[in-house]
This record gives sequence, C-alpha cells and structure tokens, in this order.
Amino acid sequence: MEVRPTAAMMDVIVNIMIEVLTILAIATKEIKQRRASELTPGNSSHLTYRYTEKYMNKLLGKNDIESALKRLDTLTQEEARMATVEVLKMMKGVDDKMNVVLDGAQWVVIKSPTLC
Repeated sequence: MEVRPTAAMMDVIVNIMIEVLTILAIATKEIKQRRASELTPGNSSHLTYRYTEKYMNKLLGKNDIESALKRLDTLTQEEARMATVEVLKMMKGVDDKMNVVLDGAQWVVIKSPTLC
C-alpha cells in the first residue's frame, strides 16, 4: 500500500536530510582537521591548544556532531509518530467502511426471506 506523505511529513523529511548532510559535513571537517594535524611537524603548542580546545568543547557540551545526531534522532522520532498517525487514520477509514459494509449485509440478511 502506498501512503503519500503529508506536507508536515515532507517538512520533517527535508529537515532530516539537512541534518544528515550537516553530520556528513562535520565528519568531513573533522577528518580533514585530523589529517592536517598529523601532517604538521611536532609542534607541541599547536597540539596542546587543539586538545585543550576539544576538552573545553566537551566540557561545555559543544560537540557539533553529538548535537546534530540528537537533532536527527528527534526528527526521526517525530517523523515516525507522524507516519503512525497517518496509518491510524487509514485504519480508521477502513474500519468505518467495513462497518458500513457489515451493516448493509446485516440489513440484507434481515430483509431476505428465510428458508424453512
């Protein structure tokens, strides 16, 4: 069965894609920074600054990739809830239609002559 996403679901899906691209960009940046730091000669002041900065960022909770992953998790949970709501709406529609069919069938059975 094919369910078309609502406008709200499309907004969430677009935001999910944006977060995925953000995470990929952050990861690419981190990889490039690590490669660049490996190529620099034994400059201990640079390395000390780099690790101090990383430590302070973790201490203050400023880890870009972790916050992006949390946002992605929140968005995917929201999208899952929205999809569940759409499925429940469809099931309610099916249930209503089945009740109409069953009520119609009962009416036909009651009106038909009995064979005795």
